[in-house]
Amino acid sequence: MAPFAAGSDGRGGCMKRRVTLWLVAALAALAIGFLPAGQAQATGPGNLHPVTIGRNGTILVRALPARSPAGLAHARRPVMRLTDKPSPGPPSQVATTLTTSSTATTGSTEEVLSSFGGASLDQQLALGSDQFVTPPDAQIAAGPSQVVEMVNSSGSVWDKRGHLLNLFDLNLFFKVPTGYSFSDPRVLFDQVSQRWFASGVAFIPPTYASVVVIAVSASTDATGTWYQYNADNSSTLTHDQPKIGVSSDKVVLSWNDFYQAAFFEGQSTWVLQKSQMVAGSTPVNGAAMGPDSSRSSPVPAVQITSNSDEYVVFNGTDCGTLGGNCIGAIGVVRISGTPLQGNVMWNESDPGLAATSAPPSADQPGMAGSIATNDDRFLTAVWENGVLWTGGNDACLPPADSAARPCSRLIQVTTAGPNVAQNFDIAMTGGGLFYPALGMDGGADMYVVYNVSSSSQYIGVRITGQLASAPVQTVAPGQTIRSGDTTYDMNPCFGTNQTSRWGDYSGAAIDPQNATDVWVLAEFAAVGSSANGDAGCDWATYAARLTFAAPTVSGISPSSGSVGTVVSVAGTDFTPAASVSFGSTPATSVSVLSANQLNATAPSGSGTLDVRVTTADGTSATSTADQFTYGAACSTCATLSSISPTSGPAAGATTVTFSGSGFDPSAGKTTFSFGGAAATNVICSNTTVCTGTSPAGSGTVTVTAIVDGVAASGAATFTYLPPASLTSVSPTSGAATGGTTVTFTGSGFDTTSNRTTFSFGGAAATGVSCSSSTTCTGSSPAGIGSVTVTATVNGAPAGGSATFSYIPSLSSISPSTGTAAGGTTVTITGSNRHGGNGKYENQEGDQPYSHRASVSL
Repeated sequence: MAPFAAGSDGRGGCMKRRVTLWLVAALAALAIGFLPAGQAQATGPGNLHPVTIGRNGTILVRALPARSPAGLAHARRPVMRLTDKPSPGPPSQVATTLTTSSTATTGSTEEVLSSFGGASLDQQLALGSDQFVTPPDAQIAAGPSQVVEMVNSSGSVWDKRGHLLNLFDLNLFFKVPTGYSFSDPRVLFDQVSQRWFASGVAFIPPTYASVVVIAVSASTDATGTWYQYNADNSSTLTHDQPKIGVSSDKVVLSWNDFYQAAFFEGQSTWVLQKSQMVAGSTPVNGAAMGPDSSRSSPVPAVQITSNSDEYVVFNGTDCGTLGGNCIGAIGVVRISGTPLQGNVMWNESDPGLAATSAPPSADQPGMAGSIATNDDRFLTAVWENGVLWTGGNDACLPPADSAARPCSRLIQVTTAGPNVAQNFDIAMTGGGLFYPALGMDGGADMYVVYNVSSSSQYIGVRITGQLASAPVQTVAPGQTIRSGDTTYDMNPCFGTNQTSRWGDYSGAAIDPQNATDVWVLAEFAAVGSSANGDAGCDWATYAARLTFAAPTVSGISPSSGSVGTVVSVAGTDFTPAASVSFGSTPATSVSVLSANQLNATAPSGSGTLDVRVTTADGTSATSTADQFTYGAACSTCATLSSISPTSGPAAGATTVTFSGSGFDPSAGKTTFSFGGAAATNVICSNTTVCTGTSPAGSGTVTVTAIVDGVAASGAATFTYLPPASLTSVSPTSGAATGGTTVTFTGSGFDTTSNRTTFSFGGAAATGVSCSSSTTCTGSSPAGIGSVTVTATVNGAPAGGSATFSYIPSLSSISPSTGTAAGGTTVTITGSNRHGGNGKYENQEGDQPYSHRASVSL
């Protein structure tokens, strides 16, 4: 192919174009040996054919076990790397930007709105010893009210405040075939269909036969029902790192194929009918191609805005990895049409690109070159309104450095051409940046999360980004949002002798309810524990919600009051350090409850003033929604002193008692607000006590009162409990007679007496007491065998479950003596049931058993 010349900014100066028609109607002609005129000369992915996939069943996530079934055990395993690590290449010849340089700022601050520790190797071991795997391949997606994380090999659902709702085994979630193991998770939330999509691969040694597994949610609730599908179940091909993208009408998956995990055969891409998958239909129509040895490692883009075409990109300059991509360009593919219409088309253009280079291994303190950075394939792609960002690992020479380092290549493409608009590395002098993931917000601002390490810092999580209006090839100053805790060495844990596996990728996703926010996720080196056997090889993940946007105020409650009134402010992009002013006067106190809500105490003032929120990115604009009117202060005004209970389920419907003074018992004269949402069924029995029903909500909100149209002084807080989930019990066994003190661990427990109950195979635990929303204790009832422990919170079944085993007990034998010759008939009395000849046996219902046998003494 013709060479190209790269400019000083690293963008290529030549474009090649390859077009392949996926005309499904013409594929029947292929089967009988001829092509329509004009197709025979087309260069493209090769053998194209129609396919169908079938639904493999459904899964209710909240019903998946939170702990492993008894006897589950597999050998520890690092997830295999099918591509041999290429020798480190020379530093790439593109512009290099230091993320630590203040001169690289875009003129706005990338702020962390909230963050929390995500999944970890330690955490997921509760699901079974087959979860002892590395690396995690961390992925994140955000929906209307939940965040989903997937790693090797667990999934977890969180609320946006970082409360764990469900932890589950991806082997069970994807219904992988018996004996197979899951790997390479990907997950996204599609704003068009309002559905979650997830994918991965299941494989089995020693042939490494494999099948691509796909799941689609039935609703926006990630803890609810998902549909499972399988694609390309092969007895000889190992499908490596399937990646998923979704357009308005199609689902696209691409992966690399290896013959029995050893020989690269090429990339494969499957296009599936989205409407059928969202409906949970079976079969689902598709169009597929591959293995195609002329291309490798294509990445379907996560598409932010609605578009029928799906974009796929691959690195056409990484010649040393698999040999399939060596065209001196970036492959930009636009897939149009749908399988049902029979007009799927592969439209490829290859704009020139200054080459990437295989990165060196990354350093840790005292362990030079000990972390594998794999190769320079693209790892991530995101598209919005004609702009596509992609990137991966690279080798570069940072300014003022003497050695090549692992760097992160960032590439921006305008897909209308397509044209390479930006092509540069981000780097750190003396250290490495690796495994980047890119996201975009609704304004096309770009966000990057990646790993950082050096000879003086453990592997941590770092962020940067670029405003859409910023100068090209500049980024915001990098911020380490989670430092590593220790060095990471997988070899003692896994019995290996190589550079430690890391990555293989990180995650980033827009928040569909807050278009100015992007969620990111990456792993860091954690301490681990000797009890779990992962000390020194524990990885953990860290999630953060980021923004470049100034805050907005959408409403306040109450909208009138006097000095000292606690005002609940709703809006967007409130950072933990946000300040509030009433007019030009600062609030006397501010409590930020979430990125969308805070409380501010009114200072001295008069008239009607705008309540404005300020962060490092600016101050909220004024509107009628933020106006607070001061009334005359009075000593006889009503006061809200307290509420009981102070927490309840997110669905609302909790009966709350409000205590205070000056309440008006007349119907409709006294009202209560939960973060701006009105309580219902309010009844005041006198001037000091009222009751009402909480509305639906989330997080911690401010409760205020209005009496006869005047805001009451004082306020209280009410915490909405996330959907409850039972994660584990301890101990996991106890006497058949009951009475074992059991600790229940999970989330969303209601601490109010009798609001949280536990069942042992249908029999209720007694003496239940919850010290927090995550821990309760109680006594086991009498029982037999192994039973399932479940929880109920406020009348609703909780997600998750655990297993409790009853230990048989012996109460007496009669007689207690016998002759030395034996033959004495002995009656043995106890509890629990055991089957089999000569074993103790109990009847249903855990009745005491009495067993007679001849005993030789």
